[in-house]
Amino acid sequence: MGLCILFAGCNGRTQGSKLTNYGNLSEEEDNTIVNVIEQAKPTIMVIPSDKLLQQYDALQVVTKNGANVYVRDYAKYLLDNPNNKVAISAIQNEFVQMQYPLTDLEQTLKSLSNKQAHNLADDVEQDAKTLLLQTASPDIIIELDYNFKMNATDPNFSKKLTYTLSAFDSYTNKAFSTKTNSCTGSDFNELFSKSIHKEMKSILPEINEYFKDIVVHGREITVRFSVKKGLSFNLSSESITGDTYSDWIMDYMDSHTKKGTYKLQNNTDYELYFTNVRISTLRPDGTQNSAYNWARELIKEMKKDCGVKCTNKVQGLGDVHIMIKGM
Repeated sequence: MGLCILFAGCNGRTQGSKLTNYGNLSEEEDNTIVNVIEQAKPTIMVIPSDKLLQQYDALQVVTKNGANVYVRDYAKYLLDNPNNKVAISAIQNEFVQMQYPLTDLEQTLKSLSNKQAHNLADDVEQDAKTLLLQTASPDIIIELDYNFKMNATDPNFSKKLTYTLSAFDSYTNKAFSTKTNSCTGSDFNELFSKSIHKEMKSILPEINEYFKDIVVHGREITVRFSVKKGLSFNLSSESITGDTYSDWIMDYMDSHTKKGTYKLQNNTDYELYFTNVRISTLRPDGTQNSAYNWARELIKEMKKDCGVKCTNKVQGLGDVHIMIKGM
């Protein structure tokens, strides 16, 4: 099985189609939760942190509609300094050696060029990181940040390498692990490769433990329901089921989340907003699940039961925004 993880740098159509890859499960073993946990391996993608992008003038902050928006240029970062590619390749190589599946940053960026062109034609604006996440469908983001400069205290003019790896859940952006290390020498490639090789022994157990929690308790997402402006009804109105739309939604959440796990944060006539929503990593037919797939099934059921048309407006991996558009 593979869990998709995105690695980003630090210091010492289906969205989420790579959520879990069950191809490594042997035919002789039952597809039980125990086997899933024991054989699970993440699909890795390595990207630089925003701090590192900024260091190489590959990150800009612009204002759109009164809000600050990050503009990331991953291609510029890779081309700016050969050490940038070396660092990413060294991390990827460690996972290859341990037979973890990988999604290559450079190849993904090439495929994004065509995707961005289509989005612009459709008047859809997305930043590079959002597109990267959607294309790679990672479960975990590991951000890489590093600094390689002269060691002022060494009369032999050696250099000091300092780096950090920070692990995040790509669906929630919650951090669950940070590792920082430093070493001295003259050759960046040799220093980074050797240090990362040692550091992986402490990183992998934490990644695996985090994945166990996902398998057992479900993937965490956020879910929002809203009503399009101008409609003659709202969430408190009675639907054709005899219940209000809000009641139908609450019943659906109870029966289609992992052990009914969610938190209702906002409840008005025009919006229901849930956080800490846990959904299964597998769909009923055994195929891989994602926030997008979960929302698609919800929309189908709501149309069938309540007779309303809905759409999922959110682009992120772990966000669902169901907008009721009308009858």
